[in-house]
Amino acid sequence: MKLLKIKNLFQRFRGKKTEKIDLSKLSTLKGEDDSLVPTLSYFDLVGLNGLEIPPNIRDRGYQNEGTSGDYPFRTFILDFGPTTLSTGTLDALYRAGAVNVTHYLTKLTKSQAVRLYKQAATDEGSRLLNMIKSGNDIEAREAQKSLDAANRLLEEISDGFNDGFLSTCLVTIFARDEKVLDQLGMIMQDNLIGNDHHLRIAYNRQKSGWISTLPIGNNRFTDKNDRRFMDRTAIVAASPFYSSEIPYSGGVPAGVNQHTGTMEFLNVCAKYLPNYSSLIVGASGSGKSFFNKFVSSSQIQLGYRIFSIDPDGENGPICRLLGGREVEVRENADVCLNVCAITEEEVEITLPTGRKVNRVVVPVGPKTGQLVKFYDKIMEGLTPEEKAIVKVAIKNTFNQFGITEDPKSLYEPDKTPQNINGEITYIHVRKREITLSDIYWQMLLATTINPDKNTFAYEQLKDPLADRLLRVCRGYLRDFPDGKLLDGQTSFGDGHSVDSLLDNISWINFNIKAIEGSDIYDIVMHILFVLGWEYFVKRPSLRKYHKRIKLEEGWRMKRVPGGMEFVEDSSRRSRKYNAGIDVITQDLNPFIDDDNGKALVKNATSAAFFRIGQIEMDERLQLKSIFNLSDGELNIICQRPPEDENDDSRGMCILRVGGSTAYIKVTVSEEMRHFIDTDPDWLYQHGLLPEVEEAV
Repeated sequence: MKLLKIKNLFQRFRGKKTEKIDLSKLSTLKGEDDSLVPTLSYFDLVGLNGLEIPPNIRDRGYQNEGTSGDYPFRTFILDFGPTTLSTGTLDALYRAGAVNVTHYLTKLTKSQAVRLYKQAATDEGSRLLNMIKSGNDIEAREAQKSLDAANRLLEEISDGFNDGFLSTCLVTIFARDEKVLDQLGMIMQDNLIGNDHHLRIAYNRQKSGWISTLPIGNNRFTDKNDRRFMDRTAIVAASPFYSSEIPYSGGVPAGVNQHTGTMEFLNVCAKYLPNYSSLIVGASGSGKSFFNKFVSSSQIQLGYRIFSIDPDGENGPICRLLGGREVEVRENADVCLNVCAITEEEVEITLPTGRKVNRVVVPVGPKTGQLVKFYDKIMEGLTPEEKAIVKVAIKNTFNQFGITEDPKSLYEPDKTPQNINGEITYIHVRKREITLSDIYWQMLLATTINPDKNTFAYEQLKDPLADRLLRVCRGYLRDFPDGKLLDGQTSFGDGHSVDSLLDNISWINFNIKAIEGSDIYDIVMHILFVLGWEYFVKRPSLRKYHKRIKLEEGWRMKRVPGGMEFVEDSSRRSRKYNAGIDVITQDLNPFIDDDNGKALVKNATSAAFFRIGQIEMDERLQLKSIFNLSDGELNIICQRPPEDENDDSRGMCILRVGGSTAYIKVTVSEEMRHFIDTDPDWLYQHGLLPEVEEAV
């Protein structure tokens, strides 16, 4: 469409009116004479009432919007400092409100770019020599940095690994009055000056600036002094959407990039990541569980070891298919999860010589703290007197079993012969684990007269303050339904020791759906996580493997005293054990409302944000602040649910690894989908809905 003159389109000066066209008469006019029918452009329909650039004011103009009045505006030219921008540098512009930001880019040929940067390197070298001669050390260091950057960029362009562009960045700010306009300009300038960028007012060129920031590609600023050299990295960083690709560092296929059409890979254990924990968040039906099972199955193929806590019992089919083991946790079953289980761990110490070494110890102190928090949960709050009784009982139990910080204290002193592959081998056998019954017996010894070890009965109390403690804890011993699950030697119901089971399988999945609604549900989740940490993450024989603890609906840990704190601490420490914590949740609010929970999700260096639905503005701003999300990313995450059956947004998410982000759609083969999809309609269409087993 041919553009009309700017003067007629935008009616820039007040008092000058253009001819109005009666749209209802267009058909009549066309019938009489086609040459009389005017062509309406986009600007005819959305054009402003007027625009005024006062002749006596050089740094602003006024945009008239009818009954809304005049809005002052000011146009700036952004003068870049360094050639290479860092991600988020221009956020102060993109998030300032009513602001138009336009980048005009002209790609240089390779010879032009090389010639330009040879000159830049020469100029920086001359500046460095002058600063050294004048004794200005600070400026000399800055000149040296610029010279190094110029030489590096020159090499990249010469070798064909980078390109050169000339860029003009124009910024037009709108406000309700001149005072607010000045304040916005100062705020934006303060945010940019820290990165050596600044806004330069386009004096006497406000009209040209206003036109140039309109989305019509009409750049009125072509002077050499208005343009700046930029490379490809700077152009990507200047985009409001942080990054369109994730650097390949191995890992597993995650989904198809919706911008480039290529496959993106997720490597939660990439060497450049500060820790290996990750976050998967999304509303029900958005695809988060599908994604988790898809990634988990691929990780198993790469040799990972997985310990998963499965509240909905969804992981069983894919876990068994890949040679894993599913443990169904239910009351009155043969499974026992001993909250008192303890094993060795490696700690870093500094020798008198200053050298750091790893030493294997038994964490008696931390384990005592975990057990005190367990009793605090089942007691719904310990009194100071009750807490003292619990601590003494735990201490006496460790002493009774001879367990100290020495790893040898966990094993029997004498070696026991074992028949391994037809050969007799003598090995140290672990002592039996401390149980809740052992601790309860120490409570009885300290607070009652003539206790019976077999029945846990006693004649009378020596300490009346222990009455409530003994009554409540009695219900968690092995002769009660809850106690059968919690009080005893750790067992997964197959007759094998826990040690050998975790050594010989790649994936162990704990299905806790059977106890959903039970009053010990949250406690069991916490115990399982502690078990995973003690027996799985810290296990020396598994040190060589990449390990993952998959914690679904981890917000429940908030209900257990110290639970969220323990998970957060584990996520920070897991990397030195070659492990990471994967938190999968529908709702982030329980984490954000808890200090330890917030630290946990912020500490995750890998994340997949699926659709979480429409949320309030305060929540959007909180998400934006905590995870450093752009407006474009937030719009994807906070989109409304699908509106019709043709909507194909399920499985789309924002994938983040380190500082790189990509917009992907999770895509799997039909064969894989049979094992990981939980959509009832799809399962019904393919005859995969679970059948009801008939009684014999």
